[in-house]
Amino acid sequence: MLIMGMLISFFGCKNSNQLENEDSNQKFDWVSTNSISQTDFKILNKSNQVNIDQSEIGKDIHLSDLISEFSYLQLKNKEGHLLGDIDKILFTDSLIFVMDQYITNTLQVFERRTGNEVVYLEKSGEGPREFLEIYDFDIDREKKQILLFDGKLSKVLFFDFNGKFIEELKIPVRAQNFRKLKTDDYLFFTANLPNGHIEGLTDCVYFILNSEFQVKSCFSIEKKLESHGNYFSRDYFSSDGHDIYLFPRFSNELFRIDGKDEVLNQLVSVKLEAGIEKQDLVGEGLSFVDDRKKDRKFFSHGGSFVTNRIYGLEFRRFGGRSFYYFESLVSNERFYGSNINFDLPGMPFFSFPISSFKNVAISVIKFQQLRNLGVEKFKASLEKQGNLTLDLSDFLDNVIDFDQPAILIMEFK
Repeated sequence: MLIMGMLISFFGCKNSNQLENEDSNQKFDWVSTNSISQTDFKILNKSNQVNIDQSEIGKDIHLSDLISEFSYLQLKNKEGHLLGDIDKILFTDSLIFVMDQYITNTLQVFERRTGNEVVYLEKSGEGPREFLEIYDFDIDREKKQILLFDGKLSKVLFFDFNGKFIEELKIPVRAQNFRKLKTDDYLFFTANLPNGHIEGLTDCVYFILNSEFQVKSCFSIEKKLESHGNYFSRDYFSSDGHDIYLFPRFSNELFRIDGKDEVLNQLVSVKLEAGIEKQDLVGEGLSFVDDRKKDRKFFSHGGSFVTNRIYGLEFRRFGGRSFYYFESLVSNERFYGSNINFDLPGMPFFSFPISSFKNVAISVIKFQQLRNLGVEKFKASLEKQGNLTLDLSDFLDNVIDFDQPAILIMEFK
């Protein structure tokens, strides 16, 4: 079905030159390097090695094998506010936190039950309590706090879930992404941004900071992968609400991060026969893209999610469907392929999840094509196929703005 393929969404990447054009380290002169150590994280549990040959790439993935319950929700802004695109989502049992990084550069909070906006944080300046540009954010569910990372001003601002400012702390490294670890430490991904002010640690890609945002240690996993090119995914970290997971770009390995014991626990290593190899990591940026358009090889770019029942990985390619790998944490059953079978009534839309918590994952659905096709024509097509349910019909009838992203909320078997 054409509309299904058209609505499988992709989220893009950013150029490292856009992240930080300033090479001066003047604003980091206060950083002390006496107690910082460069650490080689041990990689444990390498037993789950999965080899996928060419004949298995195009296998069907039946959504009915994965998903037990699902619902759609359109996010609704207050008058005068705009949600241009969804670049990152985190959520609790009652709230959904959305970062629109490139169009409005805002952090917005919505009720999970209604989709109504409750908080709208936008850039305000360079002074105390203000931020200039949101690079990333995280949430502390226990303390009910939003942690907003301003990469331009190199600081993290803390807000409560109602959007009230609490405090801010300076960050001693240039970075792109971060996550709060369960130890109250913080993990920052530098994306090859210059951190020469931290003596002797210029080869580090990941920095661990303590609760006061002082650098404790740093590490890299595979320098060849992490240093190639200058285009980076919007988020390499995923979380089940308890642990933090890492799926490095161009890698085939998913890790659970144990910052306390300085260990990376490998959940899986997926070897694709049609995937890129280390020898393919040549050229920079656009030349790498041109090579992949020619050979159509699959590559990872940070797409992963982990719930308490299942985890998934996405491998992309140019000129063709992505390859998806799912593995049950309950039965160890594997589901993989590049063809999504829409065999769940009322579920004609699907995109790979970009956020997870407990046994729930959320993905982004876009409706621009429906505006051109027409809701009634689309519903008639679904009804003819036996795929139109009352819930889906009501949802489509109540879509107010086809340019406003919606979300797909899924629970897994």
